[in-house]
Amino acid sequence: MIEPRPEPVDAATSFVQQRFPQARCAFVGGAVLTEHRTPTSDLDVVVVLDEQDGCAPLRETFEHEGWIVEAFVHTRDSLDRYWHQDAQRRSCALAAMCARSVVVADPAAVAAEIQRAAADRIAAGPPPADDEQVETMRYLLTDLLDDMAGCDKEDELAYLAGAVMRAVAELALVSGGRWGGTGKALARAVAEAEPDLAERLIDGHRHVVVYGDTSVLHRAAVDVLLRVGGPLLVGYRRQGE
Repeated sequence: MIEPRPEPVDAATSFVQQRFPQARCAFVGGAVLTEHRTPTSDLDVVVVLDEQDGCAPLRETFEHEGWIVEAFVHTRDSLDRYWHQDAQRRSCALAAMCARSVVVADPAAVAAEIQRAAADRIAAGPPPADDEQVETMRYLLTDLLDDMAGCDKEDELAYLAGAVMRAVAELALVSGGRWGGTGKALARAVAEAEPDLAERLIDGHRHVVVYGDTSVLHRAAVDVLLRVGGPLLVGYRRQGE
């Protein structure tokens, strides 16, 4: 008989005590603390060590008390660096693990300051996209739409529909000044920012894969393209590429 796993906060607390007893503070965050938790959810644990500790920054995966644990090990300085690097990619994943978390260790009494700083990073939003970045996204999405319109192979259409769906979602978030993400995080970001668009993309993808009908997804894509100047192919130019 499989033993029941401890609750996420209890498991994360004992994990830090066993693996990182020297931690200045530690948090558990991620989907496991939300309504998005599933039977395969893992524990996202951020551990903050002294600057003199030679192992940080580090990411490592463990098994602990029936849980898969993704440990993100940092110093206070490396947290700032990684938050900044994430922001350049329009992601706030690591900052969210700190800001939207439960403190599971805090012997140095620094957790509250880190959570406030992470929340401020998230609230500030990603850096604005420049015209060149948006133009490139317009071009790539337009090219995908052309490929999808001319495709008559079921297997290729399935891949194209997924690529179009992702490109539309990313362009909508960038043009709206919103944080992005990958995989599940991208789906949740679009659903939070624009629930109607999120539903249209799911419906459009379903029409392509199930019925071979590209029109629903195409309309959703063009509506987003029109926000930023419309489709773009002829006239697109990048020097040196």
